[in-house]
Amino acid sequence: MSLRITTHPSASPGRSRRVAFTFEGRTLHGYEGEPVATALHAAGVRVLSRSFKYHRPRGIGLTCGTPSCPGCQLTVDGQYGLPGCATPLRGGESVRRERAWPGADRDLLGAVDRFSALVPAGFQFRLFRGSPRLAHLAERLMGVIAGGGRTVGAGAAARALRPRLGERRTSLAVVGGGVAGLAAALAAAEGGLEVVLVDQGDEPGGVLRAETRRVRGLDGVEVPGFRLADGLAARARAHASITVLTASTALGWYESGVLPVDTPDGLLVLRPERLLVATGDYDVPMPFPGNDVPGVMLAGPVQRLINVDHVRPGERAVVVAAEPYGYGLAEQLHAVGVALAAVVDPRPEQEIPAGAFPAVLAAARVPYLPGHAVREAVGRRGVRRLVVAPPGTRGAGGPVVRLACDTVVVAAGRRPAEELLLQRLYHGDVTLDVIRDEADGPYSLPGGVAVAGGAAGTTDPATALAHGAEAGRRLSRWKPESDLPLTPVSPGAAGRPSPSGGTSD
Repeated sequence: MSLRITTHPSASPGRSRRVAFTFEGRTLHGYEGEPVATALHAAGVRVLSRSFKYHRPRGIGLTCGTPSCPGCQLTVDGQYGLPGCATPLRGGESVRRERAWPGADRDLLGAVDRFSALVPAGFQFRLFRGSPRLAHLAERLMGVIAGGGRTVGAGAAARALRPRLGERRTSLAVVGGGVAGLAAALAAAEGGLEVVLVDQGDEPGGVLRAETRRVRGLDGVEVPGFRLADGLAARARAHASITVLTASTALGWYESGVLPVDTPDGLLVLRPERLLVATGDYDVPMPFPGNDVPGVMLAGPVQRLINVDHVRPGERAVVVAAEPYGYGLAEQLHAVGVALAAVVDPRPEQEIPAGAFPAVLAAARVPYLPGHAVREAVGRRGVRRLVVAPPGTRGAGGPVVRLACDTVVVAAGRRPAEELLLQRLYHGDVTLDVIRDEADGPYSLPGGVAVAGGAAGTTDPATALAHGAEAGRRLSRWKPESDLPLTPVSPGAAGRPSPSGGTSD
């Protein structure tokens, strides 16, 4: 069975031309612009990498979407350590997996995992300390075994050492191209500001690009989320006062006001008068034995896989819905032809809202297991089954339910991507906790800095959109010489934000 979705029930596949690339001596095919990891997954490659130190197999969707994804790092055209989930396929590439010998499918260095009790965390710092020469040799050997970096080839080095583009001053820098960032950029540009929008993705729109459910726009009209995201992105690109930098990463936010940005063409140093942080949020994993086995995936990457890349995560899945948005994702998986072995909600049954289980899944006789705790995911190079325990079961010897599957989708909550803010605020007098306690809406800091959308804890797309637009308007009214904090938006209908929940911007 092909994992490619040829007929999507909600979104027509927007695939571009089919291209070929080389993967460890084999010729594979994918679609131009899709992530390299997606093309490999669609071709049946389940093990994309091996973990550091213990060489455990890693697959797509385990850490994808987090600020630093170590789970699908690949060597592409000699450039080591590229995240496969964020590296677009162009055609003609040479792709190899890393941290394995002789290969990632059968890695002999994985024997280290069998003796993990003998190599605890930090043991290398105490090894051969009495003999500096032996310690140095041991460090080099352990670096090779663990799977550390290596010297790149001349071509990759030339690409990595691209010329610096120089500096640019702008009225407003918006970091994050989700709906909150796009709405803020458009509102600020309409208010007369020159805006530079920085987004890590190939196309702006954020997680709403993967949303097929209807979302209320600023005009009050409800449209499918991906269409709303596409419309905002098109308006931003067409606006004369907005520069959109895609496939670009803000590397930091420094005390001098400098915002260095890594772009496909080199390093650009931005000096904005105002800054809006709309970096969104990302999935958090659920702790249970085997939660890193290939086939165990987070909800956000799975939603992007089926609704943006039009690829099924597997053929038979269990959805662990510890948050309400997990039920909606289960419904979407069912709609694209993924067989559901069960929907498991590990929360106590009294905490699960009545009617949480979608009627369409009940009609399809999908097993529903409320109150069941996740015990473990079983498998080595791919998950084979998920073991859950019924309500009231205690201890390892109690009754369990074994669910055969090749995919486990985990919806355990989301957390704000606030790393850029924490770089400046962690040791200062103003912290994010203080900001969150003051008011709802887009949070504003002294000096023309604001945070909106998922980065501020907003979990509803429509609320993120409204807050982003309001933040952009207020930033356009702020004058650099005033050095006064912006007035936070009064609490809206959505109430005080939560650090976890559904997708936002």
